[in-house]
Amino acid sequence: MFVLRVTSDFRKIEDDTFSVTMKIDKEVDFSKPTIIVTYRNTARLPSVRVDEFPSRWDALEYVKKVEPTCPRVSLGGRPAQPALTWSQHLNWLHSEGLRSAAEGDTPLPEGTDEKTNPRELLIRGGGAQNSG
Repeated sequence: MFVLRVTSDFRKIEDDTFSVTMKIDKEVDFSKPTIIVTYRNTARLPSVRVDEFPSRWDALEYVKKVEPTCPRVSLGGRPAQPALTWSQHLNWLHSEGLRSAAEGDTPLPEGTDEKTNPRELLIRGGGAQNSG
């Protein structure tokens, strides 16, 4: 069970290392490079994957393909069968009072205070370290 965060508020330190501000992107420039951080859906939200895209448009196309296939807690850790279309997936999310990463839903680990401008260090191929 995973949740995704789409953000352009990051700094690339090295080829596979990113420093990411843990906040909601209030102003979005769709032409800016964007990353998607995939987190395990637990209270601490450990990162399990980082994907980089040339623009937010490209990142959102990825979300539309991947998010409907993610395993669900409500289905015992299995994805919906048969697979849902993007529109069906959005309808399901909204019926559960949830939003898609494509709609700006930004998960933050339990206890994170966005006002303190926390950052996390993400290393592609490894886990994340909070640095805030």
